Amino acid sequence: MTETMRNGLESFESFASMSLEYLFLSFMLYSFLGWLFETTIVSLWESGHFLNRGSLLGPYCPVYGGGAILGVVMGAYIQNPVVLFFTSATLCIFCELLCATILEDIFHVKLWDYSGIPYNFKGRICLLGYLFFGIAATTISKVVEPNVLRLFDKVRPEIITATAILLAIVLAADTIFSAIAFSRKSRKLYRFYIRYHAMLNREFRGLSYKLQNKTPTWIRADLVDMQEAILRKNRRMNSKHLERKEHLEEKVEEKLDRFRKD
Repeated sequence: MTETMRNGLESFESFASMSLEYLFLSFMLYSFLGWLFETTIVSLWESGHFLNRGSLLGPYCPVYGGGAILGVVMGAYIQNPVVLFFTSATLCIFCELLCATILEDIFHVKLWDYSGIPYNFKGRICLLGYLFFGIAATTISKVVEPNVLRLFDKVRPEIITATAILLAIVLAADTIFSAIAFSRKSRKLYRFYIRYHAMLNREFRGLSYKLQNKTPTWIRADLVDMQEAILRKNRRMNSKHLERKEHLEEKVEEKLDRFRKD
């Protein structure tokens, strides 16, 4: 047996022996980290302050958790990092497209929009997201998850099981509640959902300003300049992309007109 095959068999056996509690807790951990990433870095990039970008009430984005676990599952079967990158990226971007389609077509809710980013499809997915998912899933599968499992092994099994059950109940209740609010079948739940997220956004915005005020003046000035430069670049990139998109649409319309006349 070659070294590659031996490593692949060991990885698969390690994954196969992983309990559902460990897998679910990993899912919740990556969902929380995804929410944290969206609420801080992505929000700062787009708006200049923190914003709650989660679609549920709790601090987690299941899309990130699902993508990470998908990478872990694929990593148990695929040892080649390049193959793992493209396979994980493709599956993750498909999941993102599926989630966006369900939210927009069924619940009429648009939680993200990549229309201003080059190489996007209906604003639901984009090439940048594809690359991000591939890098994140590969890194998590090969580097992060083994260390996470080692940390879980240090906790007593009954605590792991109880925590997983509790979080599963919370996530299920949150998903059902948010789905009812999305569908607007209950006006009270919908109003509560909107007010809750508005309240969180006010708190996060206030936290952003408090952190800025506590930052030394010379650091704050550099951060403000950098932030403004990022926002200008982002708006300029969006503007150029939208102009190019309109130009391409005009060309398509011209070709269609000529086709109809012929």
